[in-house]
Amino acid sequence: MIGRILGGIAVAGVLAGSAVAQQRPELSYGIGVTSNYIHKGSTQSNDNPALQGYVEGSAGMFYGGVWASTVDFPGGEDLGRDRVEFDIYAGIRKTFDLLTIDASYYRYLYDRSGDCCGEFKLAASYPMADLGSLGAELDYDPSGQTKWGKLGAEIYFADVWTVGGAVGTDFNSEDLGERKVAYDVGVNRTLGDNANVDLRYFDSNFDPGHVVVSIGMDF
Repeated sequence: MIGRILGGIAVAGVLAGSAVAQQRPELSYGIGVTSNYIHKGSTQSNDNPALQGYVEGSAGMFYGGVWASTVDFPGGEDLGRDRVEFDIYAGIRKTFDLLTIDASYYRYLYDRSGDCCGEFKLAASYPMADLGSLGAELDYDPSGQTKWGKLGAEIYFADVWTVGGAVGTDFNSEDLGERKVAYDVGVNRTLGDNANVDLRYFDSNFDPGHVVVSIGMDF
């Protein structure tokens, strides 16, 4: 699963309605391959490579799309039979001066077990001049009453390199016996105008560490 203050966004949406109507819709898409699909520190592809892609449309501050990935869950009669995950999402993304706020909803479906669950996401990011950015995100699944919070940072250098990482926790909401904490740290390099390669280390207190290489293209 993917891997974005609500009242202010609602007000901004009302004020910006006429401007949004004048902006032309945009379509973006991308495809990539990763050596291991990791979510919250845990493999979703049984430590095998995964093919991933997305299509997203946007108009002003509003956006929506579909993200998909191959999966391979060990065992089980439900998720163990699934081979593809689909994340359908929609949201509002607005920048106030330098602070960007993103509020969205994601619905997770699988090719055989069907509709799984959904999450509300609230995220914020703030640039550090031209040096990098800071970010925070809070996810909430109302059906399972689970939460996930994450803090992250990125540093840019030499125009094409990004070094960054993030740490997240479930606030002991997933009934795992103790609080789950997961983190990642890595480096990303852009290749030309559309491609990038990412080398990253993932770990959590419930999973072994994983070194993951991902290559993607965005259009």
